[in-house]
Amino acid sequence: MGQLIKLEDYISRYETDIFQYPRQFIELKKENWSKTKRAFEQGRLEKKDEEESEPEKKPKRGWRRLLFRFREDEKHEKEINIENETSPPETIQDVKQKFLDQLISFQLKWASTTLQEKSFLDRTYQDDEKLKFFLQRFPDTYFIMYHPVVKVRNATMESEIILIGPLGIEIIYYLHLPGAENIMPSSDHSWNALYKERNSKVINPLLSLKRTETFVKSVLKTYGIDFPLRKVVLAPDLTFQSFQEPYDTDFVDKQRYEEWMYNKRNITSPLKHKQLKTAEALLKHCQTTSFNRPAWDTEEES
Repeated sequence: MGQLIKLEDYISRYETDIFQYPRQFIELKKENWSKTKRAFEQGRLEKKDEEESEPEKKPKRGWRRLLFRFREDEKHEKEINIENETSPPETIQDVKQKFLDQLISFQLKWASTTLQEKSFLDRTYQDDEKLKFFLQRFPDTYFIMYHPVVKVRNATMESEIILIGPLGIEIIYYLHLPGAENIMPSSDHSWNALYKERNSKVINPLLSLKRTETFVKSVLKTYGIDFPLRKVVLAPDLTFQSFQEPYDTDFVDKQRYEEWMYNKRNITSPLKHKQLKTAEALLKHCQTTSFNRPAWDTEEES
């Protein structure tokens, strides 16, 4: 499962310590999946009765209260549980999918809070199919920056999706055109989308990819990081017609999608130091909008 290290301009655990949280996530995921799988095999994944409420804890004040909440947060983050359903999962594949779906909530928490700060999370991300695709289809060793708001000179802009793998970076424009069958790339400002009974113009994705590429290259140059970089127009439901791929650019349509994804999912390389340094550098140049979490913040931690 890919790791969501940055979402728009939300505060992220990863920007506080990129060398700790990726490995911590992998360990938590592995440990909790092992527990969940074992529980299913032993027939213990059933709808639980409503648990008795915990005894009321004695109020704590000041730093004691704050420290107590931090410890509670850390304790909860060691558990990634499948939420109760009206019926228990019937197959191991059902269990795996429910586990991955629950991890979406866990990742959104890490992508919008730290133990001291938080950002207002748009709850529609919980059901964002494109985000779900990037998180659930890629291995744990891939970092996803999902449309991060980045700093460019004295301004900010929302970039395209940045995928940071052990072997390089890919800037991805996800091209989804419901009902369209073919797409005709060109060097013009727009491309031609072909439907059954009509044609339509869409803005050339390369324009936005180029802007994000300029940002990424600038950051890498600033920190003296040499890391491979490619641009990708990802269109798994379309077919590209009459095109020539620009330099360092891949057009991935439904004919090439399976091979492209296979290559991503079968990389056995662990997290790399240069990958972590690259992510750290890019995160430093992202916009973050957040506020301090008050000591009495009693939001549900899951």
